[in-house]
Amino acid sequence: MNLNQKSRSLSFFLTFFLGPLGLLYSHIVGAIILIVIAIVTAPSIIGPIICWVLSIAIGDHCTHKHNKALEEFKNLMSNKPS
Repeated sequence: MNLNQKSRSLSFFLTFFLGPLGLLYSHIVGAIILIVIAIVTAPSIIGPIICWVLSIAIGDHCTHKHNKALEEFKNLMSNKPS
């Protein structure tokens, strides 16, 4: 488990400028899936645009979820009796 918090700002900028490639920062499996979908739907141009917007939303959600789980884990470990 990664015990470092992830920056929501960095996640936003990476996904905003790099799309699904920027999603690799916060969710590797989601990034791979969106990259494949974007490539397959490239001729219609609407598919990659949807993937781009989804990557921004998924990146923010996954970063927030990671940081929340990390806080809960740290609280659990600090309340653990020795």
